[in-house]
Amino acid sequence: MKILYATSVFPRWPGDATPPFVRNQAELMAANGYTIRVLVPHAKGALIYEESEGISVRRYRYMWPSGAQQLCYDGGMLIRLKAKPWTALLLPFLILAQAFHLLAECLIWKPDLIHSHSLLPQGLVAIIAGRLFGIPHICTSHGNDVFGLSKDGAMGLLKRQVLRHADAITVNSSATLKAVLEQGASIEKVHQIPAVANRVEVNADLLEAINQKFGDAPRILFVGRFIEQKGVLDLLEAFSRVIKQVDSAKCLFVGDGVLRSQMEAMANELGIAQSVEFIGWRPGDEIATWMAAAEVLVVPSKLVGTWQEAQGLVVVEAMSTGTPVIASRMGGIVDMVDEGVTGRLFTPGDTKHLASLLVGILANPLEGERMAAAAQVKVAEHFAPDVVARQTERLYKYCIQR
Repeated sequence: MKILYATSVFPRWPGDATPPFVRNQAELMAANGYTIRVLVPHAKGALIYEESEGISVRRYRYMWPSGAQQLCYDGGMLIRLKAKPWTALLLPFLILAQAFHLLAECLIWKPDLIHSHSLLPQGLVAIIAGRLFGIPHICTSHGNDVFGLSKDGAMGLLKRQVLRHADAITVNSSATLKAVLEQGASIEKVHQIPAVANRVEVNADLLEAINQKFGDAPRILFVGRFIEQKGVLDLLEAFSRVIKQVDSAKCLFVGDGVLRSQMEAMANELGIAQSVEFIGWRPGDEIATWMAAAEVLVVPSKLVGTWQEAQGLVVVEAMSTGTPVIASRMGGIVDMVDEGVTGRLFTPGDTKHLASLLVGILANPLEGERMAAAAQVKVAEHFAPDVVARQTERLYKYCIQR
């Protein structure tokens, strides 16, 4: 069976910091016998055509020269629009280019199913193409589209049209499920299927290098973008309390973002700069090793406007690696972290409680190991790639055969 993916979130090249969850799913389904083609916006430096891991990628240009294509990537479309409002001028060109290429693929390649990722604009364009060519359509909401886009006005109307007319809707968590239902989706067509996390492969040489660099220092790890929503400033505040009780501790930040300079200044002001390390972005295949080298992964995400953490794949990756997790009690995180069983939860923004939990897990590593073992069992039962593949394949077959 031939499946056409339409998305705007897809790695541009090896080692790209763009979240790979759509690519992970495409590769997973290709490994299960499906022929997968991915339609995605082009970016300067990326290949127009790419064949790898059993999938074919088609990147369409929506503006010339290629350097002017600045609407996607580097944090995603919503973050780009907020950071550079002028990029909104590119949106009509992106939608037109996407519609042209999606229609062309339906006419020439003749997929058995269209799987769009995000209600807008991919889901809307896919509905039009699906209706014109009689091709079933599944739309996946990864959260940003329902949490980050207005529920009112024209935007809300367009989202409701996608939710109403797609043959099936998939969501990555109970939080996203609740949101799409509130915005007009019918419960009968919504399916909760988690996103596919990165492969968990620990590199022994890299692990040894990290251990040599930091010695016996207990390590607290953050992985992600340095933006307000991810709670990085709260983690620094909490760590300034931790260091008073565990003076050898290190706080490692893997990632980058607009708050980098503010974080560095804050670390200096708090007097913890010597205990804080900014590692920068690392390739996806290194992340599990950094997690394995840490005593605990912290996911301190917080509510900013209507945004919340729809799933938080780093949680699944850490749980798979056997690294204890301390995370905010919000969004889809609670689907993965059972308080005191598979990890610890705290109220977003409560830096005192976060600091207390961190000190506790550093002081009692056996408790962390117990929770990490329980977390690995939960991942195997609910979030492992083979589990996601079975759920996805069942839905694909249902939509194609109905």
